[in-house]
Amino acid sequence: MITKERLEETIRGVIREFKRTKRIPDPTADELTAALEAQMDDLFEQEATFSYREVGDSARYVEDLRDQAQADSAEGFLREIRAWQETGSS
Repeated sequence: MITKERLEETIRGVIREFKRTKRIPDPTADELTAALEAQMDDLFEQEATFSYREVGDSARYVEDLRDQAQADSAEGFLREIRAWQETGSS
């Protein structure tokens, strides 16, 4: 899963590499890092429709998601079997 923290660390790593190889001078690299992090913060704030912070009990939330996925899978599988039976019996 892509998290804000992983994205920030990736950005910092790329800029650090550019600074190390002298492709970007230090002051410019620092400004670029700050600008990219600010843009990323804005993006996460505007585009994120869900945040793990909104989940009170994460273990229960994951359990509910798994239960729903299993129920959906089972129902879909039964529909496929019924459809196959109907095509084979005629």
